[in-house]
Amino acid sequence: MQARSFKTEKLTGNPTHRLFADLTRLVESGDLRPVVDTIHPLADIAEAHRALEAGGVRGKHVIRIG
Repeated sequence: MQARSFKTEKLTGNPTHRLFADLTRLVESGDLRPVVDTIHPLADIAEAHRALEAGGVRGKHVIRIG
């Protein structure tokens, strides 16, 4: 596995069109992949919130709707 580095920018309250275009390009090319910790059904949203509050999260918690 080869490590790659990218220049990063923060998404603030008013991101630019260019920033979204760059982000889209990276996701579509597979060069940027989100790290998903856990996928929760909507019925367990309270449990998901407790897990986030407890800390130690190593990725995104996703809520599955439907």
